[in-house]
Amino acid sequence: ANTTLANERAGLGAGGGGAGAGAQPGTISKQLDKRAGDFAAQRAERAAARPKAPKARQSSAQMLIGMAKGNGKSADPTIRQGLAKLHTLGEIGRLNNERLKGVRSRGGDIPGMANISKLGQSEIVRTSRDIGLAIVGASGMLHAYKDEDRAVNDKATGNPFLGMITMTALYAQAPPIYGGTDQIQRNIIGERALGLPKEPGPDSQTPFSQLPKNA
Repeated sequence: ANTTLANERAGLGAGGGGAGAGAQPGTISKQLDKRAGDFAAQRAERAAARPKAPKARQSSAQMLIGMAKGNGKSADPTIRQGLAKLHTLGEIGRLNNERLKGVRSRGGDIPGMANISKLGQSEIVRTSRDIGLAIVGASGMLHAYKDEDRAVNDKATGNPFLGMITMTALYAQAPPIYGGTDQIQRNIIGERALGLPKEPGPDSQTPFSQLPKNA
């Protein structure tokens, strides 16, 4: 189980989490009865129809910097600071990935790097959410679940990337939870990478049925 989670966290930290199928939660989207495989063709069709970014693989920071320059928000010092933070986080993640590749090519490893990468990815998504909504302003309240409704919003606002901003805002709460919460990642780094003592408490010796529960 630990190996499976470690691989999942490593993939998420490297950006692998964004490659999932485009299923929407809840009853509004009417997708609860579909099979997982039904979304593969839909994903390919949406990718073909989606407006292309100026570069093949823009980072979140690059896309948001372009949007901020386009609507004049790049002059706002708060937004500029957020964009600088987002760019820095992305570069740290990229360099850590290169560092890990180099170590593994020599048969080594970096303890805790998967957990560090996942924490970094969670922070990138949260920062993208906050800065993206600040850039688009009130348009950030216009979210759509259907392609035709997204097209209406894009036309009304003149922003073909609005749907990406609002989807990121709704999705940003997920990465700090799935694959192990941010708090668990920090515990693992402290205990397994830094050699710190475990948090005090009887949880590891207590049957699951006897653990405290939320009211």
